[in-house]
Amino acid sequence: MGLSEKKRALLADFVDNLCEQCHKHEKEIGKLHPHRLKRGWEGGTYEHRNLKMVCTSCHKQYHANEFPRVRNK
Repeated sequence: MGLSEKKRALLADFVDNLCEQCHKHEKEIGKLHPHRLKRGWEGGTYEHRNLKMVCTSCHKQYHANEFPRVRNK
């Protein structure tokens, strides 16, 4: 189960609407997405301490680097 839009917006406000990776503002890059630091299949939740708010581009980079063996098959 993901995050509600209300909670996503609150988390984005908490980080001043800046991507925590590239530091660009939501106005430039679109909505920020919650990235779980501990993956869901490892028991990671959408609690604030397990999230990093990132833009679409940075989120894709996290996942591309997170599963390199799967992508290279």
